[in-house]
Amino acid sequence: MKIDRRTMLFAGAGAIGAMASGRAWAEAPATLQNVLVEPSSEAVRVTLALTAPAQPRTFFLREPDRFVIDLPGALLAAPARELAGAGVVRRCRLAQHADYARVALDLEAPSNVVREARGTRRAPDLSFDLAPRAPFVAAPVPRERAGRGLPQRTIVIDAGHGGRDPGAIGVTGVREKDVVLDAALKLRDALAHRGRYRVALTRDADRFVELEDRVRFARDQHADLFISVHADSHTNREACGASVYTLSENGAARAQNMMAAQNWDIDLGQARRGGVVGEILVDLAQRETTNRSAQFAQIVIPRLGQVAPLLRNTHRNAGFFVLLAPDVPAVLIETGFLSNVADERRLSDPTARERLAEAMAGAVDAYFAAPQLYASA
Repeated sequence: MKIDRRTMLFAGAGAIGAMASGRAWAEAPATLQNVLVEPSSEAVRVTLALTAPAQPRTFFLREPDRFVIDLPGALLAAPARELAGAGVVRRCRLAQHADYARVALDLEAPSNVVREARGTRRAPDLSFDLAPRAPFVAAPVPRERAGRGLPQRTIVIDAGHGGRDPGAIGVTGVREKDVVLDAALKLRDALAHRGRYRVALTRDADRFVELEDRVRFARDQHADLFISVHADSHTNREACGASVYTLSENGAARAQNMMAAQNWDIDLGQARRGGVVGEILVDLAQRETTNRSAQFAQIVIPRLGQVAPLLRNTHRNAGFFVLLAPDVPAVLIETGFLSNVADERRLSDPTARERLAEAMAGAVDAYFAAPQLYASA
C-alpha cells in the first residue's frame, strides 16, 4: 500500500466474520477496523473506525511525545502493527492487550487535542484533532510521496433494475427500482464528497440497462470496485434484513465461460496469454478478484449492521451476472426485503437510505485502506 500525507491506515478485516452472527452488535466487543490520519486545517484528524461504541481513555506522554488512546474491551481486527502517520503524527502503533486495545501516536512535537468527537451506537467511530502547541517544521516528505495524493479509485455503482423492470414490489407498492436508485445516488454523493474517488453509475435515472451492459460498463471504466444495490422479496413475509452476495464457485466457472462469449480480456502484462501458463494466470487473476470481493463483503457487513437489521448468514454466494467480471471486485448488496412491512418502511425512508449510503461509503474507505488479499497457487 502506498503511503502519503493523507494516509489511510487499515488494521485488517479478520475477526469481523465471527461477529456477523444473529447476536446484536451491541452485545459484541468493539473491533478497531482501521485508523485514518489526515490533515484538517491547522491540525491532524485521527479517526478510529469501530464496529461498536467504545469509551476511550486518552493521555499524553513526554520524552518522546506521544498521544495514547486506550479502548477498554476492544479488539484489533488484525495483529499489532506499526503504521505511518501525517503532519504532527509521525507514526501510529497498534497493540492488543488483555482487556483493551491501544493506539499510540508518536508525535513530532508537543500537541493538544483541539477537537474530540465520541461515537454513538449507530455511528461508533471516534475522532481526535491534534494540533502542535507551537509551529514546527514537519519531516521532509520522501520524493516518491511528494506532490501525490491518495490514488484515485474508480467506483461503479449499479442501481438494480429500472425502466420497464421494476424489480421487487413491496407490500404497499414500493418499487425496488426507485428506492435502490435513490440509495445509489446517495452513495455516489457520499463518495464524491470525500474527494478520493471517481464515481460512475450504470444508471442515474429510471431507465432499463441490460445486465451485460452493466458489467461491460464497469470493465470499460476500469473499476476498482463494483457495488450493485438491490432490495429483496420473499414469499415468507417474516424474512427481513440486509445481506451481501459475492461470486459462488459455480458462478466463477460461469465467468470463465463468459470470458469468451463476452470477449472479456484480462490484462496479464507481458505474460503469454495462451497455453497452460496463460490459463493459470487467468485463474489466479480471477481468484484474486474473488478474494477482494469477499474482503469488501466482510468489511461492509458490520457497517450495514449498524444502520439496519441483517439477514442470518449475511454473507452469501451466488452466480448473479453482475458479479461475473473476472477482474473487477464486485458485491451485490440486498438492502432489505420489500415483502416485509418493517423493511419496506425502512427502505421508504430517505433518512434510512442516507444512513445505508454512508455505511457503504465508510466500508469503501476501509476497503481501500486494507492490505489487499492475493490468491495463491
